[in-house]
Amino acid sequence: MKLLLTPSSEIDVLRAERDAWRRRAESSLSGGRRTASRRATSSKARFERLTATVLLGLVMVVGAALLLGRQGGARPDYPGCIGKARYENPIRGNQYQELVNALYACEVYRTG
Repeated sequence: MKLLLTPSSEIDVLRAERDAWRRRAESSLSGGRRTASRRATSSKARFERLTATVLLGLVMVVGAALLLGRQGGARPDYPGCIGKARYENPIRGNQYQELVNALYACEVYRTG
């Protein structure tokens, strides 16, 4: 097995380049100095976020008003009511009549 040897001058150049990249990355993480274009971009992003938040809030308010203003409110739990009515008043041998009675008891069908 043959080992590849690199001259120390190349290693020094690569280390210097690595250190330069590291310094640039660290300075961007620490905030550094902001330029005018970065300030404009960040204020534009803030404005867009604020606009999106306001629109989302408006949509939620309008949606809630539409849902709460509906006639009759929430739908009743028909399957639960029918199951309970059939359990409480069983008719042996005539499941059809049992179901019909449950539908009338839960006011799925109205009498008269």
